Amino acid sequence: MKILLYNGCVHTQSNGQVVDSIVIDKEKIVVVGNNLRNSADFRNFRRLDLKKKMVVPGLVDAHAHLYYFAMSLGRVSLHGLTSITACLSKIEQFAKTVPRGGWIVGEGYSPEGFKTRQEPDRYMLDSVSAGRPAFVFAKDHHSVWVNSKALEIAGITSATSDPKDGEIVRFPDKMPTGILREAIAFEYMFSFIPLPSKSEMNGLYDKTLGIAYCKGVTGVHSFDSPIALPFYLERAEKNTLGLRINHYPRVQMLPDLIKSKTRYGTGTEFFRFAGIKLFADGTLGSQTALCFKPFIGSKNNCGIETASKSDMLLAAKQAAHLGFPCAIHAIGDKAVSNVLDVYESAPRLMNGARHRIEHLQLIRRSDIARFKKLHVIASMQPSHCPSDIEMIHRSWGKRGKDTYLFKTLRKRGIHLAFGSDVPIEPLDPLAGIAAAVRRSLPNKRTRFYPEERLSVTEAIHGFTAGAAYACGQEHCRGYLQTGYPADLTILEHDITAVTPARVENTEILATIIDGEIKYLHSSLKL
Repeated sequence: MKILLYNGCVHTQSNGQVVDSIVIDKEKIVVVGNNLRNSADFRNFRRLDLKKKMVVPGLVDAHAHLYYFAMSLGRVSLHGLTSITACLSKIEQFAKTVPRGGWIVGEGYSPEGFKTRQEPDRYMLDSVSAGRPAFVFAKDHHSVWVNSKALEIAGITSATSDPKDGEIVRFPDKMPTGILREAIAFEYMFSFIPLPSKSEMNGLYDKTLGIAYCKGVTGVHSFDSPIALPFYLERAEKNTLGLRINHYPRVQMLPDLIKSKTRYGTGTEFFRFAGIKLFADGTLGSQTALCFKPFIGSKNNCGIETASKSDMLLAAKQAAHLGFPCAIHAIGDKAVSNVLDVYESAPRLMNGARHRIEHLQLIRRSDIARFKKLHVIASMQPSHCPSDIEMIHRSWGKRGKDTYLFKTLRKRGIHLAFGSDVPIEPLDPLAGIAAAVRRSLPNKRTRFYPEERLSVTEAIHGFTAGAAYACGQEHCRGYLQTGYPADLTILEHDITAVTPARVENTEILATIIDGEIKYLHSSLKL
């Protein structure tokens, strides 16, 4: 398609350049500049009057579980519910739609988000599941809430030992409460839950694409589990992925990648292998993030080390043989420090491959210089910040000053890549931009360590050029430049010129991927 977009506010991300026109020919940007509607070179192009609207490079979510998000659309959602009673009521209604013998599967319960903090238990879930097994992920996906039938199926009893690097929470009589912490404790049980059929999964994925387009998303960095890979590869072969996906397979897949000689950058314009995903610790919400000091209110709980430094270094060395960088989940300050230790000893990478740390919510200040020295990407999710404020105060107290250090890291020359961790937080880059700029919950005046706020321009960079740099694609993604793929997002107004409160509520007017209009608001007409 040949399109001339004119009369706009086009933020190219190239040295702050803002122009009023951009020209697309098929899948490429051919010109960016001013007053191009008057050029005879483009008289045969279709025209789109932007009416002074803002255009930015296509927004990219640099940490997403897109396949899993699609699966979650077929489950009961408890996100945002503020009591166990409300959760149980919604689960009970959902249970009526589940065939006898089928599993009740849910997402999003959060004791930290309840008006009165309370951990649920198996018997509460028994009361609304009508004899069906039930398995409900906590919001952070590092804990699950299951019922007695699910425990029975998995063979978990009072005599079952806690797995290494995980926990079966127990009543005083040693009976499991129905709360299991970290994947090692619940992955066996999860294996009993039937997966959606291929047709069901395709339908859920197509629904996910619609959500992504309405939010201006043109690509993601995928951290999905191994079950997603065959699905992605099949859609990529059929050219129906719909988004650009840089995929980070789990470390467990390294033997298969080595056997198939899959190297860094292998793939197509829409699906590409970009690195290896590992976990160094748990999460703040489950109090399993690995920290130098105990969580407030506990005597000796400093979190869980889900992978040793020696194991992570071995994986990094094996990945390097294929040119792969590592993307390691690390939330607590000790986990972050451990990962930096690993990267100091890991082989040097080439061809734009860059190691990343995912989340790094709590950072020891003395470790910041190592980020810069090692060229490590800070892959963060701004939307987590407002959601976590109360948990940070309760669990880390004054250590909160060392959390979500957006501005400090940027000032030190460390590259930031921003995402949502969907389905943990919504797939919504504008919400992430607003969170990085505001550092507070909507309608709250108090800012969480406001010195760490970013400007809107800086936050946009994290979802565009920063995301491209993180996966070694800054030469072909993240900017609106001649020769780059025509991936762009159109917003209803220039969010660099409005109050932070208005950023999150800004409408997406169009999403264009590879020169193809995926979403167009009725207020714009070709």
